Amino acid sequence: MTRETTDGDGDCDHDRRRGQRLYDHWSDHQGVFRVGKWLVFAGREAAYRRQALAGLDARPGDTVLDVGCGPGVNFAALRERVGPTGRVVGVDYSAGMVECARRRVAREGWSNVHVLRGDAGRLPLLAGSVDRAYAMLSLSAMPDLDGVLDAVRETLVPGGRLAVFDTRPFQSGPLRAVNPLLVRASWLATNWHPETDLLASLRDRFDPVHVESFDAGATLVVVAHR
Repeated sequence: MTRETTDGDGDCDHDRRRGQRLYDHWSDHQGVFRVGKWLVFAGREAAYRRQALAGLDARPGDTVLDVGCGPGVNFAALRERVGPTGRVVGVDYSAGMVECARRRVAREGWSNVHVLRGDAGRLPLLAGSVDRAYAMLSLSAMPDLDGVLDAVRETLVPGGRLAVFDTRPFQSGPLRAVNPLLVRASWLATNWHPETDLLASLRDRFDPVHVESFDAGATLVVVAHR
């Protein structure tokens, strides 16, 4: 049986291909990409990641899904928390990023870290097979956010958690005036979807959802419970 393709499906497919090209490019220029993120977050990216990790509350023996894992920069911290009896599964749509992540895993000799290439909205994982999910600067770059969150929720065990660190346009104060420029610059460099209402989509699927915002509301650290 074939699935009928709608206009929305076509838009998502085009967006996925564009995102893949962009992040394949950045997989070969990771130093530049890191500098860009440092400038965007004024050096606070690591602090936001640590805060999201604390909210994730991954424990020894857990299986953790890294949604949009990129080159695997989260793997070491996640693996430290789940220990040798746990498992980390990274998924990314960019072939270049997946290659970088797999090289990192091979270099470190991590036998309990696995990297999959694919659409996070069509996860090749069994329902209820994941204890924790972690999404760092990835959900707002996904064209089918609702489909991705549905898939992530399905893989989580009852009582599981999704920890998110992500961005949106400035929500308050004079910095809102730069939103048009920010949106344009981000479109050129990333697959960011500033129109996405990430919090609404999370609240439609998870309860409770704990939110902390920073930087005039532009930076979000969220812990969502299944």
